Amino acid sequence: MIFIAVSGLLFTLTRYLSIERINDLARTPLAIEIDEDTPPELIFARAQALDTTEPLESIRLYGLAKPLADSRLKAVINYNLGSLYLREAARLWKKSGLSEYIRINTLLAVAKDNLREALILDPTNWAARFNLEYAERITPPPKERPKNDFQGNKGSVFATLPSIPGGGP
Repeated sequence: MIFIAVSGLLFTLTRYLSIERINDLARTPLAIEIDEDTPPELIFARAQALDTTEPLESIRLYGLAKPLADSRLKAVINYNLGSLYLREAARLWKKSGLSEYIRINTLLAVAKDNLREALILDPTNWAARFNLEYAERITPPPKERPKNDFQGNKGSVFATLPSIPGGGP
């Protein structure tokens, strides 16, 4: 009986020390060194700290944390990724307009995918709803396809097919 109580106490103590270590590191996220044993919460904390200064590194870190995270943290990661891509698309839209049509559409598509995933995981996230609505509103209209200026007439489809030299069987 005493052995069970002592083993339970040791388990609780090691769990508490682990959580306390994570909390200490999360207070200074830029000091976190990322390796294969880093918990997803610490990777998330570092990614969030780099969100505005180094967005590409932040996206990479969110990508590292996402497969390791539980559903609650995945919802927040998806929301942050969607907001990051949306912010970049809006900045590019205001700066360049339709001259960057393909990049803007790509960024908005990725932002919408992440925000939808965040809403699937946490339907009560009103900020994700708002950002998704904003992404839908600023999506540029589809580009018009250039008109086909072919003026010639088409003959038979057989006239354009190559034939077997010397005839067929």
